[in-house]
Amino acid sequence: AAPPPPSREPDEGSSEAAAREVLHLREMMKRFVQEMVQGRELPVVIGEGRTESCRLTLTPNLMYFQLEASGITHDIPMRSVKECCPGRLSSNKVAPVELDELCNTLVLRNGECVTFRFA
Repeated sequence: AAPPPPSREPDEGSSEAAAREVLHLREMMKRFVQEMVQGRELPVVIGEGRTESCRLTLTPNLMYFQLEASGITHDIPMRSVKECCPGRLSSNKVAPVELDELCNTLVLRNGECVTFRFA
């Protein structure tokens, strides 16, 4: 008769899975940061829900987003970002235009918002 398989601790598999997930998330974050430091063309939502092309860049020191639109560059300190809201803003959030599930909004500490629409 074959010997019984070696026993595994009940959480050993889940801790291995958690470690793999952490490594995967770390790699995704690294790629995101590298891509954003290079800069990315994104549609930014402007008046009446229209979009305008802009370039969003993360400074190499990771302290600022730089948003370039219509030839003007706006520095957005990372510390001024209060929250990031995917999709429609909930009813307690004020948005000047109707947003949809393709939008992602940066809400700044001063109450201003910057919304991007992803295709």
